[in-house]
Amino acid sequence: MKVSYQWLQLFFEEGALPSASELDAALTFHAFEIEGVEKVLGTEVIDVDVLPNRAADALSHRGIAHEISAILNIPMRHDPLRDAAETTPPTDSVMVTLDDDASCSFYVAAHITGVKIGESPEWLKNALEQIGQKSINNVVDATNFVLFDIGQPTHVFDAAKFAGSIPSIRTRRAKEDEKMTLLGGDEVVLRKDMTVITDADSDAPIAVAGVKGGKYAEVTTSTTDIIIEAGKFHPTQTRLTSQALKMRTDASARFENDVADTLVPLGAQAVVKLILKIAGGELQGYSYAGAATKKNDPVSVTVERVATILGASLDAKEIASIFDRLEFTYTQENNTFVVTAPFERNDIHITENLIEEIGRIYGYSNIESVQMTELGETPPVHQKFAYTEIIRNLLAENAYTEVYLYSLRDSGEVKLRNALNCDKDHLRADLSQGIRESLITNEYNMPILGLHDAVRIFEVGNVFTVNSEETHIAIGIRVTGKKKQEAQINEALSEIKEKIETVLGVELPDPVDGVLEFSMDTLLEKLPELTEYPETKTVVDGTHYSAISPYPFMLRDIAVWMPSDSLPEELHEIVRIHSGELLKRFDVFDEFEKEGRTSYAFHLVFQSMEETLTDVVVGEIMAKIEADIAAKEGWEVR
Repeated sequence: MKVSYQWLQLFFEEGALPSASELDAALTFHAFEIEGVEKVLGTEVIDVDVLPNRAADALSHRGIAHEISAILNIPMRHDPLRDAAETTPPTDSVMVTLDDDASCSFYVAAHITGVKIGESPEWLKNALEQIGQKSINNVVDATNFVLFDIGQPTHVFDAAKFAGSIPSIRTRRAKEDEKMTLLGGDEVVLRKDMTVITDADSDAPIAVAGVKGGKYAEVTTSTTDIIIEAGKFHPTQTRLTSQALKMRTDASARFENDVADTLVPLGAQAVVKLILKIAGGELQGYSYAGAATKKNDPVSVTVERVATILGASLDAKEIASIFDRLEFTYTQENNTFVVTAPFERNDIHITENLIEEIGRIYGYSNIESVQMTELGETPPVHQKFAYTEIIRNLLAENAYTEVYLYSLRDSGEVKLRNALNCDKDHLRADLSQGIRESLITNEYNMPILGLHDAVRIFEVGNVFTVNSEETHIAIGIRVTGKKKQEAQINEALSEIKEKIETVLGVELPDPVDGVLEFSMDTLLEKLPELTEYPETKTVVDGTHYSAISPYPFMLRDIAVWMPSDSLPEELHEIVRIHSGELLKRFDVFDEFEKEGRTSYAFHLVFQSMEETLTDVVVGEIMAKIEADIAAKEGWEVR
């Protein structure tokens, strides 16, 4: 979430808020990771990575301000979530009905007449633009401001576009294959497990509940009377709807994380006040359906338990101080606290949640390291893991490379309900198909991989049926050349199969179409129980890793006659001088002697980390190399 430093300052006394860099450090070490800080329209904007368990309370400037207040022990000047909601007077000028199965537990509608739609004031436009939100008009901007200010999504409808003389709103389940046009013009097809907001008189959907508003009652420049919506929508259904429609919005991101129902009237009130201030008009009143019913349950924790889990000895006074900073209410009897989190914190359910809060506010860096005590017993060997490692090591020793391939395929026994890609909507039933595809791909990559005669790969992965999930190992090989390929592949697979059988003492199935695949789960039933893990293999000293280029490589072959006392390294130096960092591999693939000279044939592999190489670029390099070769006595390009 983008957080404006200028916006945060509104929650604190002037001069109380530290610099953006200090806030960056405080939030990083006590709450959330910071993706970055940038300057936008004269203020620092902090990109805060709010995790899902904290989205209900922290996906807003108020939420981040409250975190800063607790971490740095700086009092907030004003906390809008601690105000009483003044959603009066009640009105009959707008009606609200909630169907029992509509997954909406609380709905507030406010009716304002006589508004003037226009541009937002500069302070509001700047506030939104600082966090990457485009200004639409004063009324819509007011709803967006409240969303990012306190975390409650709201929406505005044009009251004149309702069918009845009195605007009447109903939340209901959508009809199967019901269609509606959203703001922006996209048409969506709804399912019966989705919830929609409708014009009760025409039954037309005017919004997808918790996700996005519709075109039906869109606010335009000619709008004068508006209905403001604030609601509490079921988190799971909101997420499923958002996924099914492939439409994740700022509103759905909050509803799907169970934003508190107590926030509903506070959000409605905040939007009403802001619209009256910047767009004028007269409030007719509020109409309610449902109620805020959810309350956080108390959770107990003891001083002793805190010390055991954290490894830090905090006394009751220090713990109480942390609860006060977090605005957790509590009762205390000796060393036992019974604690209730404020309504917006829906992530505090068990003792360990409280201890985590204590630890992060206290500061994990303040907890001294303690030598771990030995368990006194060795945990049992994980049989599948141990035997898999034995096979992995054996394959690696025989020049097989492990690959990790996709679990999703275009067909199979198990189909995903809501696949992100229609071409990858099934779980794989075997590893062999992926191995075969990878062999074909990597045959092309042999030069850059330094392989000359064959590609040897294997995968350890899970396969799926309707009723089970198993771990399989699949081994494949692809050889170069056109002669007797099938015979060479079968011979190589038979050889590695025999080696595995010898080590394990069990029989494996035969290869099928050039791939050897077997189930580790089935194999374990025949294997004796291991009492220790296989020896750990260490990385060879001097091994280094480098980034893989996203650009294709180019292969050039060159054959050179040299005097018999010359070495290939001499040619390598010539190639290196003219190629620089573009030369990725220099491999000898043929050598023979004749009449006092030696002929060497080389694969030269060129690749750039910055661009796709062209024939012209590589051709110029090769021309320089050949010119240098021709200039050396006794050397000749064949």
